[in-house]
Amino acid sequence: MSRAPRILVVSPAPSHPADQGNSARIQAMGAALMARGITCDFLYYATEGCSPAQREAMAGFWHRLHVLPPVPTGGMGLPGLWAIDDWCDISLVEQVVALQRQWRYDAVLVNYVWMSRVLEAVPDAFRIIDTHDLFGDRHLVALEAGIDPSWFFTTVAEEGRGLARADLVIAIQDEEAVTLRGRSPTPVVTLGHLPPLRFLESLPRRQVRAPFGYFGSANPWNVASVRAMDALLAAEEGLSWLLAGRILRRRDLVLASAPQRLEQVPEPEVFYAAVDCVLNPMVPGTGLKIKTVEALAHGLPILGTVHAFSGLPAEHRGHRAADIPEMVAMMREWRDSPAFRAELARASRLLALRYAADLSAQQDALAARLRALA
Repeated sequence: MSRAPRILVVSPAPSHPADQGNSARIQAMGAALMARGITCDFLYYATEGCSPAQREAMAGFWHRLHVLPPVPTGGMGLPGLWAIDDWCDISLVEQVVALQRQWRYDAVLVNYVWMSRVLEAVPDAFRIIDTHDLFGDRHLVALEAGIDPSWFFTTVAEEGRGLARADLVIAIQDEEAVTLRGRSPTPVVTLGHLPPLRFLESLPRRQVRAPFGYFGSANPWNVASVRAMDALLAAEEGLSWLLAGRILRRRDLVLASAPQRLEQVPEPEVFYAAVDCVLNPMVPGTGLKIKTVEALAHGLPILGTVHAFSGLPAEHRGHRAADIPEMVAMMREWRDSPAFRAELARASRLLALRYAADLSAQQDALAARLRALA
């Protein structure tokens, strides 16, 4: 019998807690691979800090945990743009080399193309990039949506240079897989994201605080989406809503519609037990919307724009609002129509089941590919 394959997962974001999209993705990827017999070690380049509780949670989840303090990022390597290696310090490359020398990993998986520098140091391993999102010309997508570019963005050519360092590139949705294939000759597969389907389990009694709710991080896309929705809800009556997540840390987020605030959300389940219908008024952007799939996994009905369901086989009109005004109109319909509420709940659960089946097949295929390395 062959041994279990061993991989090193490298990330600038923590896997725990799963209170933001990238952490949820990293944790779910690890869980899926380990459930399929893959030994997964985790190297966290601690750009977001690492509390004792985080360290304990991550150490209990992964086979081995390694934490490396980050080096402050310097200036942009390109005029007005980041070069592909600007956020990946040589100290991280050296740490990966040392770990590979010690453990002889069959594969090294890096999260984000701008961590791809480390792959050049492990030519003896199968090299994988989990892209999470598109970063070539990401600033142009932001500007088109009326958002000031932030975080990491680079040129399409630089992104392609990073992708070329891998033996396999993972896209989080099919549309982005097509784009990535046009940016690099490296093979690209799609592997989506969905937490375990909690609505198939026995759930504790719910304590609903508001009919509608939004749960999100403080990234600029979420802030722009919430502000646009708030401007419409301020003129509405009977559409009370609840706001939760890291977005509450934005002191400049003043909302005229005065949503309830759920300050403490130690686990996502706390939010999903507090609302009847989840909202995702996403403006145009890239990537899979993690909070959309998270709501689906918890079995809640969800209303959102077509951008909130990008990468998902959505069919119900409640999942395909052309814009935020249309979504708000459907909030009124949800409030007033028991038939619409039942229809949306059924469609949301069927979408979750259909997507879960597709995702399981994708996870099986990746695990089989890794087992072939051992």
